[in-house]
Amino acid sequence: MSGLKSFLSFSNKDKYVGTKTFTYYLPAPPKRKNGYQEKELDYLLEKIIAMGFTIIDINMSSHSNSDNAGLWVICLLGAPTLEILNKKIDLGADDLKVNNNTNMEIEYD
Repeated sequence: MSGLKSFLSFSNKDKYVGTKTFTYYLPAPPKRKNGYQEKELDYLLEKIIAMGFTIIDINMSSHSNSDNAGLWVICLLGAPTLEILNKKIDLGADDLKVNNNTNMEIEYD
């Protein structure tokens, strides 16, 4: 499959005037009995797409030590125009405020 992925990436390079990365860290959640949807990352990726970027690839790298654990999410973004390529991606806590009543995490019992 990696050969196909490389071919598709090579075939799509003409679509973009440039690429950049977006890196985000997700701390490990507390222990749970069931899965949950990570809405914070979903929302940030939606904002990046709304800025005009295309998500070309996503890679993840986990880490853990005696004090904490988490996951680095590294996205390769394609920009179809110079205007989009030159946009600064600086998403923070204010960007996560959909509205005051929204909880960014869903737990399933």
